Amino acid sequence: MNSLEILEVFNFLPFRRANGRRTRPHLTLRFKDVDLHIDSSKGPGFNLITHAHTDHYGNYNMTNPNAVASVETARILEATTSKKFSGITFQIEDTLNLGGIRIKTYPTEHMHGSTAFLIESETRVLVTGDVKDYRKLPKCDVLVTEATYGSPEHVFEDEIHKLVNEAKGSTFGVYPIGKAQRVASILLENGYAVKAEEKIERICRAIGIDVEEVGDVRLVSPRSLWSVRGKKYILTAQKFYRLPRIVISDHVDYGGIIEMIEHCDAEHVIFYHGKPSPDLLRDVKEMGKGVTLLNQLERLSV
Repeated sequence: MNSLEILEVFNFLPFRRANGRRTRPHLTLRFKDVDLHIDSSKGPGFNLITHAHTDHYGNYNMTNPNAVASVETARILEATTSKKFSGITFQIEDTLNLGGIRIKTYPTEHMHGSTAFLIESETRVLVTGDVKDYRKLPKCDVLVTEATYGSPEHVFEDEIHKLVNEAKGSTFGVYPIGKAQRVASILLENGYAVKAEEKIERICRAIGIDVEEVGDVRLVSPRSLWSVRGKKYILTAQKFYRLPRIVISDHVDYGGIIEMIEHCDAEHVIFYHGKPSPDLLRDVKEMGKGVTLLNQLERLSV
């Protein structure tokens, strides 16, 4: 389905905003006269920020009074940008009213503060952002979701036991925003003292995770890990790093995407982030679901 076909069937209009010859990131959902921009640059209406990773554009909305983010997401954005978040904040599981549109919020466990938004209009539209755990997500009519690991080769299980067992005396390379805070929390829960490079430490402290100046294990960015001597690992499900690896992912894998779609019981799926493979598109269609890709949506000037 394209934008107009979705409007005809589901009574809302998904589209991409034109920006001259270019297109603004990700997409906009129009419900009657209210525009909800999903992980996008500032626009007329409301900007829903699913989480604080830079490719979801919360850092472009720090001065936007109509940006909408969880309290934790706002704190992480402030720690990473050194700016005050001027928008609307909420606790996850709160219900919002934006321009007369009722929106319930749910956790996705992708990172601290990551939020799914259930937009309750004539159609129940669930925008997930990136997802690690879909089990608390509600049923919906249309699912707007990710496909970061949208290929059958992406099948993995987190090696938490290896992370904990190898921690003492190790340096772990980890993405500073999101994954570092998850890893720090796991290690602290297992009795380790954690030290971290400055950016990771700053973000951890912004959301109440205590790291130390001296610790059993050190967290650094993947780039910094190359110069580290001694026992070290990169913490990722990606296979392209030429470093010892422990699989720690912040996303569902291929099977998890399929299970999430089944769990949410949507009639139609819009993949708005990541690249779904032909196999994923085939599998979703064989489930009896309609599928739309981001590049199939209309470009409109707003």
